[in-house]
Amino acid sequence: MKKGVIIAAAVLLALLAAAGIVIATRQKDDSPPVRIIEDTMDNNAVKNGTSPNDEIILSQNAQIAELRAQLEDLERKMAQQEFDYTALKAEKDALERRNSDLADQNRWLRGRNNELSSSEGKLRNDVAALGAEIAALNEQLAQLEKKREENEAAYQEALARIEEYEAKVASTQAALDEANSVPGTRMTEEGELVSTFKTMPAGQSRNIIGIRAGETAWDIEGTFALMPHWFLLADAGIAEVPDNLVEEDFPGFRSDHAHMYTVLFGTGLNWRMNSLQLQPNFYIRTMLGPAWFKYKINYNDDEGINTYLLWRSSVGFDLTLYKNLQFTTDVSLDWIKDFDLKPHVTIGLQWNFSNSWALFGGK
Repeated sequence: MKKGVIIAAAVLLALLAAAGIVIATRQKDDSPPVRIIEDTMDNNAVKNGTSPNDEIILSQNAQIAELRAQLEDLERKMAQQEFDYTALKAEKDALERRNSDLADQNRWLRGRNNELSSSEGKLRNDVAALGAEIAALNEQLAQLEKKREENEAAYQEALARIEEYEAKVASTQAALDEANSVPGTRMTEEGELVSTFKTMPAGQSRNIIGIRAGETAWDIEGTFALMPHWFLLADAGIAEVPDNLVEEDFPGFRSDHAHMYTVLFGTGLNWRMNSLQLQPNFYIRTMLGPAWFKYKINYNDDEGINTYLLWRSSVGFDLTLYKNLQFTTDVSLDWIKDFDLKPHVTIGLQWNFSNSWALFGGK
């Protein structure tokens, strides 16, 4: 467009130059005729009050004014065309940039399309593999379901057998409890009633709490089993003092009683006799501990306590009365240094927590 404007301006300048040349030539080459005309025009001008030269000048001025108007119009058109050219060039540049962007986007989309095509192929392969795995899993699931149904049937059958067995066990236990309540008999697992003569007891352990009393002593004791035939024990009670203790240790003193308080610790061995019906449990034991004797001085009633070391050895047996309740009796011999031995007999009751548990080697 700029090139067209330049061409139009050149044409306009050429027209102006040509017009100037034509006017100059006419004035130079056509003098006589012009003169005649001028004379005629002069005569006419004289007659009309104007000269011929004035008319030529006016004509030339009119032509120049017209050419100037045409030039201004061409300049306006050139300016408008320049503006339009600038706008169009800016639009062209924008379109070229847009085209470049679109080309880049097109290349990126083509690349992305290729990647998606590749991913689609891979996904198709994965879907096919997944379908194969699902088919295999469905087959395994069907097999497991079949096995589950078979196991469920077996489980229900086993459950029915267990319930039947539990009912039999409950019935047998009830009969066993009833039969065992009769002394000298017991019920076997097969439901047979048999005698308890010469039967093996449940265990040989001694775990008891008991109380004993006698003419010269009474005490409370507790034992627990270390091993089936070996137990430890603790005993607290009152025992009669040796006959010569007061006159030997407290001459001139008196006492309101003839006994001392004892706390003893010791060990023992036990053995159950299985050949007898009530299964007595024989034991021997020995204990050692402090004994305190309380006395009063005759003339001022002041009180005092003297402490002795007491050693006691015993032989006895237990006998079951009912379930864990047992009768027990023993013969003991007490010894205090420098004094006579003191024997005594006690009888009592005890509660046997377990004849089968032991700290080492028991159930």
